[in-house]
Amino acid sequence: MKRGIIILFFFLAVSLGGAKLAAQQAVIRELSGTVEIRQPGSEVWGAAALGQSLSGDTGISTGFRSSALIGMGDTLLIVRPLTRLTVTEISSSAETETLNLNLHSGRVRADINPPPGNRTSMTVTSPMAVAGARGTIFEFDTLSLEVQEGTVEFVGSLGAPYLVDAGRSSQVDQISRHASSPYRGPSELRPQLPIAAGAMQVLPRSASTSPSPSPEPSPTPTPPGPPSTPPSGGSSGGPAGGGSVDFIPDIQF
Repeated sequence: MKRGIIILFFFLAVSLGGAKLAAQQAVIRELSGTVEIRQPGSEVWGAAALGQSLSGDTGISTGFRSSALIGMGDTLLIVRPLTRLTVTEISSSAETETLNLNLHSGRVRADINPPPGNRTSMTVTSPMAVAGARGTIFEFDTLSLEVQEGTVEFVGSLGAPYLVDAGRSSQVDQISRHASSPYRGPSELRPQLPIAAGAMQVLPRSASTSPSPSPEPSPTPTPPGPPSTPPSGGSSGGPAGGGSVDFIPDIQF
């Protein structure tokens, strides 16, 4: 009887450990504009929600005025505007976290920062190239790679792999499908940033809220001065086409 209890306890422990591994998920921490999610096994896209959990085989899509910040264990992933990707795997063991993405189009930035003693293995696959990293910061747009910190192994769908260090970039030629030798300086990432943005929603770090700022006093009106004489040529001196351009702030970690 005692032996049966011990065996039963062992199988329960294994089952609970497997459940913990299967429950590894990502969480949407910030949203801007139109972000859509395709649930595993579904072909239907629906609006993403702040704080929503994402598991393996989940699709993510951002529109023109849109971006998302996703927390995946020890990794932060920024999904840039006009991007579509699939989270193919999110798993973890005692000391290793594995993240795999399929980047169909657009651009992502990854900040991989595992705690001491742990490691994170991340692979981003596009139709033309594969970028694999452990503990680094990089940006990838299906063709071009730019590394800000650490080292990324980068290979085209054909040809030899390269190790791209911090401050260097590499690009895949669309005809030969070979990656270029790493070079110093930024790459021509697409889409170009900054790009027009909508309002950003942020998942609060705690339930506490900061007090609302007191309203500023209205300025005292001043009497109008004499009319100014326009410059020759009829130019207004303002920006071409008039108006201003909004932009997505580059999220800093």
